[in-house]
Amino acid sequence: MNTRSVSIAHAVFGLIFLGVTALWVVGATTDVEAPALAIWGPIVLIGAGLVGLAGTIFNSRNARNAAAVGHLEPETGQTEYADTAVLDHEEPS
Repeated sequence: MNTRSVSIAHAVFGLIFLGVTALWVVGATTDVEAPALAIWGPIVLIGAGLVGLAGTIFNSRNARNAAAVGHLEPETGQTEYADTAVLDHEEPS
């Protein structure tokens, strides 16, 4: 099975755009003033940053574990000996 890591930058920017859109919708549909919404802008940015940090830590741990367990190269995700045959095992006599 070929697994791909999550693109952290795409996830963070998606969350930022989602948060800004949510703030715009709340401001357009309610009578909340701009100063009351102003506190939520930094909260959206901090939340997206925390998700990005957690995703980076999660991806680095997965890459490190895969490299240790499966002899994978963390940069490429390919096995070191991808084109070698399975070792022959001698049958006990």
